[in-house]
Amino acid sequence: MDIEEARILCLSKPHTTEEMPFDDTYVTFKVAGKIFAGLPLEKPGIYVLKCDPEAFDDLVAEHPSIQQAWHWHKKHWIQIQLNGPDISDRLVRELTDRSYELVVSKFTKKLKAELGFL
Repeated sequence: MDIEEARILCLSKPHTTEEMPFDDTYVTFKVAGKIFAGLPLEKPGIYVLKCDPEAFDDLVAEHPSIQQAWHWHKKHWIQIQLNGPDISDRLVRELTDRSYELVVSKFTKKLKAELGFL
């Protein structure tokens, strides 16, 4: 998977917006204003996702191409080298789904209802 495919994957999620809140070198993907993924354009092939802290250590231990995301909260964000030999498109899709769902799970019941998640 490349960064354009990752971008398309993010934008396929309901209620996702693409923004550049930091500067013109970092693209973020948000659901209802909350970031679930990012692409640092100055670091080609890096994809940043929110991560369940309980899964963080296992992911980093099992996949050399997954690390703690630079400049993001430790154990809550991972960065993936998309062209890493241990990274499949399926794994990227699964981790993207988890990231999105992790963010949505924190929404209030009212917001989930408004967005059609209930």
